[in-house]
Amino acid sequence: MSPASPSTALPPLLPAPRRVRARPGAFALRDGLPIALRPGADDAAVRAARALRDAVRAACGVELAIEGHARTDELGPRVELQHGSAAGKLGDGYRLDVEPTRIAAEAGGPAGLRYAVETLSQLLRKSGRVPACSIDDEPDFEMRGLMLDVSRGKVPTPATLRQIVDLCVHLKQNALMLYTEHTFRFRRHPEIGADASPLDAETLRTLAGYAAERHVDLIPSLQTLGHMRHILKLPRYAHLAETDARWTIAPVDPGTYELLADLLDEYLPNFRSRWFNANCDEPFDLGRGRSGLRDEQLGPGGVYLEHVERVREMARAHNKRTLIWGDVVHAHPERIRDLNRELVLLDWWYEAQHDFDRVRVFAEHGIAFLVCPGTSTWNSLFPRLENSLENIARYADSGRRHGALGVVTTDWGDHGHYNLLGNSWFAYAFSAQQSWSGDPQPGAFDRAFSRELFGDASGEAAKLYRALGELHDVGMPSVMNASPLQLIYFDDPGPAHAIAHARVRALRRTQRKLERVRERVARARERFAREPGTHEELLFAADASLLATRKGLAGLAYLDWRRRPTRLDARARRRLARELGALADAQRALRRRLRKLWLARSAASNFEITGRRYDVSIRGLRRAARALEANRPPKPPPRVERFDGRAFQNLFERRGVRSGSAI
Repeated sequence: MSPASPSTALPPLLPAPRRVRARPGAFALRDGLPIALRPGADDAAVRAARALRDAVRAACGVELAIEGHARTDELGPRVELQHGSAAGKLGDGYRLDVEPTRIAAEAGGPAGLRYAVETLSQLLRKSGRVPACSIDDEPDFEMRGLMLDVSRGKVPTPATLRQIVDLCVHLKQNALMLYTEHTFRFRRHPEIGADASPLDAETLRTLAGYAAERHVDLIPSLQTLGHMRHILKLPRYAHLAETDARWTIAPVDPGTYELLADLLDEYLPNFRSRWFNANCDEPFDLGRGRSGLRDEQLGPGGVYLEHVERVREMARAHNKRTLIWGDVVHAHPERIRDLNRELVLLDWWYEAQHDFDRVRVFAEHGIAFLVCPGTSTWNSLFPRLENSLENIARYADSGRRHGALGVVTTDWGDHGHYNLLGNSWFAYAFSAQQSWSGDPQPGAFDRAFSRELFGDASGEAAKLYRALGELHDVGMPSVMNASPLQLIYFDDPGPAHAIAHARVRALRRTQRKLERVRERVARARERFAREPGTHEELLFAADASLLATRKGLAGLAYLDWRRRPTRLDARARRRLARELGALADAQRALRRRLRKLWLARSAASNFEITGRRYDVSIRGLRRAARALEANRPPKPPPRVERFDGRAFQNLFERRGVRSGSAI
């Protein structure tokens, strides 16, 4: 059900409540007024009261008292908090009534009470007045959450992880997954992730407790089939690989389950969640190597089903219910009937154009499922925001119509995870809106996003996200799961894999727009007073995108000279050489800026993955400049009619296997 139209008396709320009615007057906060709890109020109610007290102090400098009362009628103006009432069939629902003499929040469960407090916090005004209203609210989905990749190069610090949890509860999200391939410190297998700043047991256990107190379920997520190259490349485990690609672990090797048992026995006990995401996606070489004979015996998809069942049983021994990605199941629709109904499928696709209703096959077979759109941040200097928002909205709509358990929006880090976290905030918030109450009212979401995340009442912060997020065109056909600007940013102008497919007019058009947006971002520093680091991340994305347009234009001129050397005279060659050299210097400076921004939120992790991509580009720019200065045009690359974005991304991998979870 779409949220009610917002009243002019109320600020836009995020996510927008289901039913809102404005009333005359306002409740006036003042020092000493009580937050009244009923007798027997539990720890969750006390934490909700403290969250409200802290929000009031921050918003208007008023100090409220937290008290327990059996009767409230004689207290005068007060705030009453209570959960355990009939409000909210999921326990996440709540009712909030603001009157001139009383504020009452009641909820179906502890989470609902906290969500009532979050909504009340958004109604606070600096004057200490809370506009009178009645709100009756509950979410569309039981599970609403995020999945952050912590394995492709970047491992967040504990402080960053807590910030993400805080953002989740502020947005009424109740689930968080940290996608893990090798970035956990295993005592029995210390080689795994040793060079990747891995998370340890104490960090995850502490984070799980922190999240639980805020009604966020930290769901363990560990890869158990494909995407195993970080482990299988190690000498100790290479013999467990399905093929020489060392991508998929071999189900026919008994050592596979000995290893997985060791890993799960160390990893799963650190989580309170009843769920476990075993992943099992994209096992590209499964059945093409050591499992070939077993695959023939069981038929298509049989080895996969057999493996998933073994992993499910391991997780069940830890009292966990297993989730897996649905791509292999979709590839073998004839085997859906054989799937264990205790499994929950995660249906993913990350482009705006897609058959989102394909999840109906899960519903028809009685299989629980989640819909999993994406932020479109990976393989991008800044998110492909238009694509992401449509992807999220259409998936949520399909999940709502076909009975999905929830919406989990994914934030991957393919090929180095150089996409900066603050750039994901808009998609995170939009996903929260879609999974709570559906499509927002036009304009209201942007104002609420700007106000609630950054304290920007003007709405300019959201406009900057949208403006920067729509600028990716370089004249080449669209590439799935990647921004063309990013492809050019990291391209070597020698082979010019991506540059050769760009077009001058499109590059110049995007450059002009980026220059205007960049100036707006630079002037908007005060709009991001709550999160100056996020402002720096947006400014970096604008500068990197601008450099990509300059590099594309210079790269095309360089390519044209190689094909027609007489086209440039000595002066023009020197001018182009200076531009290429300046681009190399500028990109080197951007590399330093990126590392600083990276370390502000994350451990050092595997920054070298992204560093190598920078080095390829910078060296290529300098080689091109030297060739121009010496007037020795290298042989031009052969003309290729169609750009292969996937092959280009894989040039940066040590082995020629696909390495992205979002391809």
